[in-house]
Amino acid sequence: MKVFTDGSKLPDGMAGAGFALYQTGRLCLQSSFSLGPNKEVFDAEAEAALAGIKAATQSYNARFATDLWVCLDNLEVATRLLSPFSGSSQEVFETFRTLALAWPERERFSYTNGGTVRICWVPGHAKVPGNEAADQAAKRGAALEPPVPPIYSFASLKRHTKAAMISSLQRHWQAVAPQSYQDLWITSFTSCPDELRLPRYLLGRILAARTGHGDFADYHERFNHEDAHLHCRCGARKTPVHFFFCRVAKRRLPRPSGPPLRDNSLPTGNPKGRSTAGCLAIRDSVL
Repeated sequence: MKVFTDGSKLPDGMAGAGFALYQTGRLCLQSSFSLGPNKEVFDAEAEAALAGIKAATQSYNARFATDLWVCLDNLEVATRLLSPFSGSSQEVFETFRTLALAWPERERFSYTNGGTVRICWVPGHAKVPGNEAADQAAKRGAALEPPVPPIYSFASLKRHTKAAMISSLQRHWQAVAPQSYQDLWITSFTSCPDELRLPRYLLGRILAARTGHGDFADYHERFNHEDAHLHCRCGARKTPVHFFFCRVAKRRLPRPSGPPLRDNSLPTGNPKGRSTAGCLAIRDSVL
């Protein structure tokens, strides 16, 4: 016997699962069921595999079968079905392993070998008939009415918690961000921002320009540095973005491609909060 299983999640967040049970190349059973909005595709794949092995064990045709092949296109779930697992849908995986161990003990004819449960990964969207049937069943299941009450999985709670954390962090940043950072449209990052991958000397220029702490006229005047030079060699006052517009630098180094800048904040940040590293690389020897 072969049971093809699949899980699906619609754009509205509803998850569903389905399976297609085959024997001697003939479709014996196809089933769909909904898991609601609080399950992920990983959970749906595991639930589909569990429902598939239950249906195969209870099927009358199991008396004629030897091995049971569980075929799915999710490699992560496939590698965990018959091994100990402590992540999301842990109970589902444990129940699957229990049923897999009990497969040789099912009711069968005396001339039928006990066989074993085997896991097979199949490539998705490769037009494998059984996998396509399971995929259609899973999509139908996601469109069904969700169970009441909907049960949260660990993976779903993790995703909701991360989304809530990111939202709270953005609100907090909007409330406490310095005005200079707000002017540059620099937002908070939940992962490593692109500018941290730059060489240290370029990153230092960015941080100095963004914070205003550097060899700038306003900085020296704020802390009463009497021996500081407040003007560049070109005669202009030192500002965080002067390096980009300095006429001395324009003579020594080529201008960047593209139209001229109209916003003085762009060399140190843009509406996505990303630094313009190319500008700094061109003018890095000016400050």
